[in-house]
Amino acid sequence: MDGGATWSAVNFPGVVQSVALDPQVSGHIFASSQPVFCGVFCSGNQGGAVYRSTDEGANWAAIDSVVPATLPFLVDASTNPSTVYVGLTFRSVDGGVTFSRLPQSPLMNALAVTIAPNGTIYASLYDAGIFVSTDQAVTWTQIGSPVPNWPAGPNGPSVGSIVPDGGTLFALTGPIGSAGFVSKLSADGSKLEYSTYLRGHQALVPFYDFAAEPGAMSSQNTISGIALDGAGNVMLAGNTRATDFPVRDAAQSAVAGLSDAFAAVLSADGSRLTYATYWGGSSDDGGLAAAVDPQGNFILAGQTWSADFPATSGLEAPFGFGDAFVLKLASGPPVISCVVNGASYHPGIQAGGWVTIRGANLAATAATAAGGAGAMLPMSLGGVSVTIDGKTAFISYVSPSQINVIAPADSATGAVSVVVTNSNGASASVNAQLLSAAPAFFSNSGTAFALASRVSDGAVIGDPAVISGAVAAHPGDTIALWGSGFGATNPAIAPGTLTSGSPAVVTLPSVSVGGVAAQVSSAVLANGQAGVYQITIQVPLNLPAGANGISASVNGTQTPSGVMLFVANP
Repeated sequence: MDGGATWSAVNFPGVVQSVALDPQVSGHIFASSQPVFCGVFCSGNQGGAVYRSTDEGANWAAIDSVVPATLPFLVDASTNPSTVYVGLTFRSVDGGVTFSRLPQSPLMNALAVTIAPNGTIYASLYDAGIFVSTDQAVTWTQIGSPVPNWPAGPNGPSVGSIVPDGGTLFALTGPIGSAGFVSKLSADGSKLEYSTYLRGHQALVPFYDFAAEPGAMSSQNTISGIALDGAGNVMLAGNTRATDFPVRDAAQSAVAGLSDAFAAVLSADGSRLTYATYWGGSSDDGGLAAAVDPQGNFILAGQTWSADFPATSGLEAPFGFGDAFVLKLASGPPVISCVVNGASYHPGIQAGGWVTIRGANLAATAATAAGGAGAMLPMSLGGVSVTIDGKTAFISYVSPSQINVIAPADSATGAVSVVVTNSNGASASVNAQLLSAAPAFFSNSGTAFALASRVSDGAVIGDPAVISGAVAAHPGDTIALWGSGFGATNPAIAPGTLTSGSPAVVTLPSVSVGGVAAQVSSAVLANGQAGVYQITIQVPLNLPAGANGISASVNGTQTPSGVMLFVANP
């Protein structure tokens, strides 16, 4: 009665669940009570009920024809008398004297409901956004929502509260956003030296809640592991569902699924995020522990529910339901051990050709460039860049121990400097021999046999005893070989370009197998590849069965020896 300055107790025949005032009639109050069950033989058991008071709560009368709703009372004062709603189940058009049941609707189970001053009702469903009714809850129309609809099965974002304000509608969404934080206290605990958040914004997407999943992984942003390196930098492991989690020199720059693990490094004084990356597959993944090995490498351990969780080649593939994982992120500056031709693995590289760099700490983890025909390979991948003779190379693949690049255009020849740079600094310069031409055939992984296939059916050519599923070439077969550095094309294609079409070389190479000249049908840049040439030849007649050396000459420059073609008798 005095604007809340003082309060008086009001007797009520139960435990209050919901209460509402009729603004048109002074002293009229509607309230519902919660059911109470205190035991089979307890005299205090009572069911829920709806009540009305006409004297400011001094006396209450039960409305026997109405049962309580889980949703609150709504009172529409735009009508006279007021229209009163018990949730979205019952409605009174005479100020609460009599009630009738509303038409059956999914909105009776709404998550949130509210009424605007003009009588418009807004309600939200758990998995279907916001609905509006302009005919006193008889019919409903779905309208725009700050959260997307999502299918039954997973959990998902929802609208938990709606507030109309004139022509504007405000909504509170869930799940609630969360943030990790890092705080440092002085050694005696008396002083806060720094404190900072680490988070992305709430992700309004559906998500699964796996029974065996650590509770922290269902949060929007969580730090679950922390360690310090020798310089006092803070290594952090956790998980995030955010699409805008801050990344820096990332091995994986975007969230890959529902929840991804993250690895992050905070400077010793807490002022800078020096490294951060997502790491995960298409389902839930999270980092749960962090450690630093004696070499200063960041070790992250966690769990994954992603069958496509990125793992090192050769290790057991994840099952996709609660697998443990360990991730090692290299620290310390990159170290180059050698720079070789990316096809032959011999010394000698050329502008526009494939180059392989081997060493240690070259990248935090493995990453492969993506892109379609006509696009360019990136100049930075996973936070790694490479310069050759001071010019930035085009990167196809990075890992802690190997990088594959296309050398940039360069008219120089002779010894040139190669430098790898990542988040831990730049490597010492290593010299490589830049040649005017360095043609080479690619070989089938781990073997001396040329990477080749039969044109008629695409069968891989090789020794079946060495290469599973391979077949021998027969004299007279038309086969395709793949290589690097086979010369200029018409039209010319810039280094690093993922070729669109199949531009032919200006000058056909000569090819011999077992010392016998082969007929060369064509030599083109392979469609959708960067710097990869496809050379089509006819296998010469009268070759001996078994491994035959294969070589090519481009404008007088010979491919390295040691590459073989496996041939069977006719």
